[in-house]
Amino acid sequence: GRSGRSAPGRGHRRLARRPTRAGLTRRFRSLYGAGPLHLLALLASFAIAGAAVVGWFQRPFDVSAVLVWFVAAILAHDLVLLPLYSLLDRIAFARAEGRHPAAPASTVSAVPYLRVPAILSGLLLLVFFPLIFQLGSGTFSAASGHDPSGYLARWLAATGVLFAASAFAYALAVRRARGRRPDQAMTGSVRQR
Repeated sequence: GRSGRSAPGRGHRRLARRPTRAGLTRRFRSLYGAGPLHLLALLASFAIAGAAVVGWFQRPFDVSAVLVWFVAAILAHDLVLLPLYSLLDRIAFARAEGRHPAAPASTVSAVPYLRVPAILSGLLLLVFFPLIFQLGSGTFSAASGHDPSGYLARWLAATGVLFAASAFAYALAVRRARGRRPDQAMTGSVRQR
């Protein structure tokens, strides 16, 4: 073409390229703040919660009981459970979070790898404690037709699996950190994978 210009139609076609899937995902992440699957899971959660609320209002006598239970659960969590598990967390992990000055920068903190399975195991215990400790075994058997025995063993097995999976993840993180330079190890452990 003349003086380095391309033909009239060529440059315009280059600008009107269709975006790639990776480009769309990047743009979506920059606008929304997370990936498309996160939005899908969030919408599904809202749909399930909405169906539960609609179900409550179909039985008007249960609405007040559910609301009282909900308010009591919020108060119990905020006034009793949150201070309790915050205190236990501080007691258990206060030393581990304050790294020793002589510790190498590539050291991976074990705290999250202990905290997550402990929280999940505690939640399982909180939800299933009547069955784990067989407090309402007669009522449970009458209502469901199932024997409540074995919940303690299942809870202990689930807790063991959670801690074993966490130990495996910790071993992988330590192995990965050993292969990096010390200045990369700290930023890499903070970054989400």
